[in-house]
Amino acid sequence: MQVKTGKGPISMMVVLAIWSLSLAVDLPGLAVTPIEGSLRSIFTDATDFKIQLLTVLPNLIIIPFVLLSGKLSESKHKVAVITIGTVMYLAAGVLSIFTNSLNMLIFMSCLLGAGCGLILPFSTGLIADVFVGKYRMKQMGIISAIGNIALVLATFAVGYLVAGDLTHTWHRAFFVYLIPLLSLVLIPFLRKIPKSDYAEAAPSDNASGNTTAVSSNVDKSKAPVAQTATPAAIPAVDADGFSTKGQKVKGGFYIGRTIWLLLAYFFFVFATCIPSYYLPNFKWISSEDASTMTSMFYLAMFVVGIVLTPVMKALKKTTFIVAAAMIVGSFALFIFVPDSTAVYIISCALCGLGNGIAQPIFYTKATEVVTSDSKSTLSLAYLQVANYVAISMVPVIIGAGEKIFNTTSTMFPFIFVGIASAIVLLFVVLRSRHFVFGMSKNYY
Repeated sequence: MQVKTGKGPISMMVVLAIWSLSLAVDLPGLAVTPIEGSLRSIFTDATDFKIQLLTVLPNLIIIPFVLLSGKLSESKHKVAVITIGTVMYLAAGVLSIFTNSLNMLIFMSCLLGAGCGLILPFSTGLIADVFVGKYRMKQMGIISAIGNIALVLATFAVGYLVAGDLTHTWHRAFFVYLIPLLSLVLIPFLRKIPKSDYAEAAPSDNASGNTTAVSSNVDKSKAPVAQTATPAAIPAVDADGFSTKGQKVKGGFYIGRTIWLLLAYFFFVFATCIPSYYLPNFKWISSEDASTMTSMFYLAMFVVGIVLTPVMKALKKTTFIVAAAMIVGSFALFIFVPDSTAVYIISCALCGLGNGIAQPIFYTKATEVVTSDSKSTLSLAYLQVANYVAISMVPVIIGAGEKIFNTTSTMFPFIFVGIASAIVLLFVVLRSRHFVFGMSKNYY
């Protein structure tokens, strides 16, 4: 079976190999969360800090290794980097299953984060290499859906695996970290990606580190803009119809586009993390209901990711506006219809739909802030860094807000972020014809 890419058909096995990389990239820390309380009783001499390191360290370690992976993506050894990352991930999972030492578990958490960080940029980067146009957007939706459904299923799997006496079953939670075994089996098919799809690193128009102002983006299938190019020789808009007039280029990146894209993605990730972080703080919500609400968020992201193309065809240029409005509507329900489990489940689903629509668009736009396709995976790595920084900053920003407004209300995070989301929605509407929030016909 062959799959259309917008360039030429490619084997379904190659596509499956690329998809498989998305199965485990969101899982680090997942195995520990349900058994965190039991670990305190199993390792009686352990401090709370050490226990917390098991969930915090993987996400912190991921960040530098994502950046390293992004830089390595510009070499000719992409498959080798993916293989090393997958082996490290699997090694961390296997050793965690058999260890009885908390210190060893902490070390395995670091190894897990490092392996995941090496894989992560390629889960989207290979899509950018192989697919173009509407085919790329469709695949970005699919891999987003795969990552989210894997997270939902793995969460339920951990609960099932550790059922019973946790003093005897806690090791089983780490079986979810063996999922990359499928990727390891399929990695040889990645070598069948046409060499022409791997864009070679071209000399940067700013190799010396200087910053150049240009008036447009060129077709990225051609050579990057040279410093000697005159503004008159360059079109005023890029291939998607967005203006690049006055954009500064440095290191192969359009600086203005890149900064605004990272800031926008940071906020969307930050805002949509609020329900899963703070719903458990409501005393009337049971742990089972909180889990259901969180699962509904990821399930909604999965569903909309699978049907992203028809959704975008229906919404067209209003796609981003609708996604942002869904997130605002979600927070409005949390705030104005309190103490209702059913409404909160709907709110989480609405939040998931909004994020599920926006996320693949962000992925695609990250491949368009560069002057050469060889930089696409590095750009996606920067986007993933923004993702993990946003997740890490949720308690910091909300905590600072609580101090500023002198409140301990459990509803404060929802009111605070709900107001911020409404402001961002207004900004999305006003900037709907510009690069970050604009929609091109080429996307659908």
